[in-house]
Amino acid sequence: MGAGIFFSIGLCFLFSIPLVTALFAKRMGRRPIVWFFIGAALPGIASIILFLLPDISDNNKN
Repeated sequence: MGAGIFFSIGLCFLFSIPLVTALFAKRMGRRPIVWFFIGAALPGIASIILFLLPDISDNNKN
């Protein structure tokens, strides 16, 4: 039972980083599904790349 809980916590942590990247991508006007998989492949680097890209969402245009 202890190993199952440890495994579940590990999976939650593993998917939390790409999920945060996908939510940030949606906010920036980008496709979140694509950025979820990029975040899964490159966990920390994907968020930095996304941060450096320009915001293309409609809510920042007047």
